[in-house]
Amino acid sequence: METKQIRVKIMFFLSVIIALLCCHQSEAQAPIPSPNGCYSSIMEVQGCLDAVKAASKGDFKGLGKDCCHALNGLSDECFLDLFPGMFYIVVVVKAICNIY
Repeated sequence: METKQIRVKIMFFLSVIIALLCCHQSEAQAPIPSPNGCYSSIMEVQGCLDAVKAASKGDFKGLGKDCCHALNGLSDECFLDLFPGMFYIVVVVKAICNIY
């Protein structure tokens, strides 16, 4: 395959993932959680809030097991609240935390 074809396939794959993440909505949507509810589970884990702040800047080293357990319990709306306009960071954080 040519390099251009590979790039096109990768871009198509990424756009499908982004479309699924951004546009998937159920007919019976859950109420949007309050930001305090989103932050409370993260703030209970020591250093997790700092790890989330660092992750928003591309540094994912601080996402440990306990922090990921707190993040795994969050709804999609909370992730979008934590990382506004950074859906790619949400995808990476979820992928990292799925390991734990």
